[in-house]
Amino acid sequence: MTSARVVLRVLEEDGCPLFSQGDEMVLDLPEVDLTSSRKVCALTIAKFLEGLDKSPCEGLSAPVGDGELLCPRTSRPVRFEVEAVDEERKVSAPEGDLVRDITAAVAHLRSIPIFRPLPAAFLSRLAHRIRTESKEDGELILQKGHPGDAFFVVREGKVEVMDFADTKMASVVTTLKAGDCFGEMSILTGAPVAANVRARGHVELYALTKEDFEHLLRDNPFMAARFTRLMAQRLVAANFRIVQEGKKSFSGKLAVMNIPTVVQVLADARRSGTLVVEGYDRRRGEVAFSDGDVFDAHLDSLTGEEAVYALLAWQEGDFAFDPGRVPTEDKVKSGVMNLLLEGMRRIDEAERDESAS
Repeated sequence: MTSARVVLRVLEEDGCPLFSQGDEMVLDLPEVDLTSSRKVCALTIAKFLEGLDKSPCEGLSAPVGDGELLCPRTSRPVRFEVEAVDEERKVSAPEGDLVRDITAAVAHLRSIPIFRPLPAAFLSRLAHRIRTESKEDGELILQKGHPGDAFFVVREGKVEVMDFADTKMASVVTTLKAGDCFGEMSILTGAPVAANVRARGHVELYALTKEDFEHLLRDNPFMAARFTRLMAQRLVAANFRIVQEGKKSFSGKLAVMNIPTVVQVLADARRSGTLVVEGYDRRRGEVAFSDGDVFDAHLDSLTGEEAVYALLAWQEGDFAFDPGRVPTEDKVKSGVMNLLLEGMRRIDEAERDESAS
């Protein structure tokens, strides 16, 4: 068979820092097909080209046949299977990949919001790792309290995120549709899955194992930052629901949910009680609410509005809301929005002064 399109597939490797068994390099001589190649080793390609009778630029004088190739490593070389394929035939992806047409796979992954910014070569490698799953109506995808072992994207259909709240009756927290993702929270935090996720009707999913998801983040810092922001947004949304529903447990870390957001959430939910903030330097501040309005605040020797403004600037520490401590005297005359605006103005001013100095 005469062909200038060749697949170099890893049959065996022992400690190679680049390749794993099954990885492929696809050559469309004299080019490397980066869209279809998982990873590329220039030294191995150079060794392969040395075995040809002529440079690919001058035309092949003999068919490129099937066989095997060892990489240039002097010890423990990687063993490749060499397969020549028809130019008209698409390179088949191994079983379990997204699709067998890698060009279409890359285009489809780019239509999913969370993957849209990734370059084609990275999407090609991702496509080789993603598997497809089908679930029927009511079938459990993730179970609350169990460790998360995969990241999912809804391909077709809808899934329901369920929680049991304070009763034995489960309720739907949110519904996810095609293009939405879930499962990253447990992988990123190491905590058990926080809620049941089940299929609503027939559902098609893309799934990425925990190991491959972690590789995705390590190989692409942009995606790591993107998922960190997504996790923070979901934590904020989850805490907002907790506050709205009046549950007792409302706490978190300022690195994830800052004080301005916490104050805004408590005000919007018209909650009564005391927000306790503790810094890692053992400082402690309090903001007391009545029906969503700030009635009092304390931090060191500061009280009232000045204590609120100082607390709004905190970036590290823990917070917890105690609904049992409700203030009776209104010592803060400014509304929540005015407090937040003035607090943000002071923070911006302090940052400008620090930059100027």
